[in-house]
Amino acid sequence: MSPAARAAVKTMDDAFEAILKADTNADNIIPAFRRNAPLQPGPALVPVKRYTSRAYHEREKERLWSRVWQMAAHEDDFPNVGDVVPYDIVDKSFVIVRVADDEYKAYYNACLHRGRKLRESRGKSLTELRCPFHGWTWNLDGSLKVVPCAHDYNGLNKEDEALPEVQVGRWGRFIFINPDPEAAPLEDHVGDLASNFEFLPFERRYKSAHVAKVIRANWKVVQEAFMESYHVLMTHPQILTGGANDLCTKYDAFQNYSRAIRCGALEADPMPDWDDLPQDGISRLRHPLTGWIYEDQGDGKVKVTTPRGDSGLFTAFAEWIEGDLKDANPHLCLWVSGEQLKEVRRVNPAENADLMVKAAEKLGEGASAMAINAEMQRQALKAILPEMAESIPDVELFSSIFFTLFPNWHPWGSFNPINYRFRPNGDNHEECIMECMYLTPIPEDGNYEPVREIHWLGADDDWTEAPELGMLAMIFNQDMRNLPYVYDGMKATAREHLRFADYNELKLRHWHQLYGEWVGDE
Repeated sequence: MSPAARAAVKTMDDAFEAILKADTNADNIIPAFRRNAPLQPGPALVPVKRYTSRAYHEREKERLWSRVWQMAAHEDDFPNVGDVVPYDIVDKSFVIVRVADDEYKAYYNACLHRGRKLRESRGKSLTELRCPFHGWTWNLDGSLKVVPCAHDYNGLNKEDEALPEVQVGRWGRFIFINPDPEAAPLEDHVGDLASNFEFLPFERRYKSAHVAKVIRANWKVVQEAFMESYHVLMTHPQILTGGANDLCTKYDAFQNYSRAIRCGALEADPMPDWDDLPQDGISRLRHPLTGWIYEDQGDGKVKVTTPRGDSGLFTAFAEWIEGDLKDANPHLCLWVSGEQLKEVRRVNPAENADLMVKAAEKLGEGASAMAINAEMQRQALKAILPEMAESIPDVELFSSIFFTLFPNWHPWGSFNPINYRFRPNGDNHEECIMECMYLTPIPEDGNYEPVREIHWLGADDDWTEAPELGMLAMIFNQDMRNLPYVYDGMKATAREHLRFADYNELKLRHWHQLYGEWVGDE
């Protein structure tokens, strides 16, 4: 980007550089974090039909899912040779097979006799792939092994009946596939993404959680909610820190991936200074900007009180019941009085306070809140990464760093375990599957036990039914208060286009540029 073009869009590059200079381990910051790659400013108008139209779904089937590299599985899904994992995308299905200690293959998931799926579920330590319909059988390497009543198939050439393969690529212990035999290698698609993970490459992580949920909205609608921080002010106000401003995130766009680095408010006025809330066992929360207090009343009801003393009673879904106050933030009502996690590790306030004191003492007088927070996490990481912990820069610990690799994989950076994948729910363009995987550092002693199965949630199941996600499940519930209604609103709007911000929605703009190159428009 030319200097003139860069000046035309307000970025967080300079504010972020100031944070890097103040890092307590500044000498260890990886070069990738010093790269600036903003997009030129808009206009960024995206056709609503990209989300709502069945015609676009059909174009995606033909031009996207049949041609692009897509993350399909993880090595932890295959502990043994002969393990098999199906991967379904729109109307296609594939089986990924560990055929040797360090070799994987992927085949079309269809018997070459009458077309029955070879596997509709995972298989463990198989020695062959046998069709459950008539028993045609293939070796793990795809060669034909057995045809019952082979004499009845005159002229059958076994060499011609090998299972058709699709391309397989591996990156960071993830297994990618591409149905296009002419596609360039995975390395070309991923580019220099690995440069962002020098401290903790994905080769040194294992899968500690995997939850999938069906959501009633187009996959792009849901995916885009997790590509920006702009929505945090309204949807997740309880996590606001450092200042009252949406300019909390540095955004960059590279070849086939984009990056966001959220550090709290990079430029902002300070938060209002409110009195502490009582600690009497009642679930209550103050909106950090408005000062409104949300207090659980039991039975799914929440009392909301303003600093002026106005109050109202609402359901967990922010439906007014009684009182002078007639409207409230639906996301905080849900947080306080909605479904709660039944099993979650509660942080001991005294233990947390002790860690904070020790971190502040180590860093000395004048240490920033960011540095203290990073030092607390650094000490916690010593339990599993004793040799590495002290050298980790602050930015890798206090920041939320999240990426999007086109078209649908969203790994998070540094020591945050979150990884997302979004895809249509079968051939239904109005539903999708959202998956959240935790990729945790492999301990330096090498001892770990990965999660190998997916915990499935239906469209009507609550995210809190997945306690392995911890408080992130509660965050997801707040997002779910938006997403089906975003999709409904798209179908109801009088406008033909959505409008994306120059900077806060840079990742969305970049993604739609790539989408236009792959899929095009009607």
